[in-house]
Amino acid sequence: METVKILQVVGFKNSGKTTLILQLLKMAEQLGKSVAVIKHHGHGGALGMPPADTDSTRFFAAGAESSVAFGGGVIQLHMRKPLVSVEELLTLAQMHEPDLVLIEGYKDAKYDKIVLLRSEEDWTDLQKLDNIVLVIGQETTRLKTRGFIERTNTDQLTSWFADWLEGGTDESI
Repeated sequence: METVKILQVVGFKNSGKTTLILQLLKMAEQLGKSVAVIKHHGHGGALGMPPADTDSTRFFAAGAESSVAFGGGVIQLHMRKPLVSVEELLTLAQMHEPDLVLIEGYKDAKYDKIVLLRSEEDWTDLQKLDNIVLVIGQETTRLKTRGFIERTNTDQLTSWFADWLEGGTDESI
């Protein structure tokens, strides 16, 4: 198996991270690539659980440290762990040997990053991140940096993404 490509999508709240991940998923699918996604749940509190009457949820509620259910080609995992690293999540995400793992959030992780800007002010903080390979912003963003694409320029994004997947974009901004 070839090395799995890893790409982070980072930005502040309501910058369009989920929307971009969905676009990248569609692009990757059109290129014949399999994709896993990791999302940082930055909203506080526990994640929502499936209905309480399912056996796997009942096992978990009764104290199981983890509960795994399989059916219809889908694996569902619930696991208690106070802290988890991005690397541990990557290990889980790579179990099915995807071509690409997209990570939403985890700004301080060490992987190639697309930075999403809501405004030029966002760049003041986000430009300090490591491994930025692309910056996406509004038409009104007057950012003068190499590797900037306007949010509405899907053709340029598609071209950049295909090039990045093939290893043609290795420079950080």
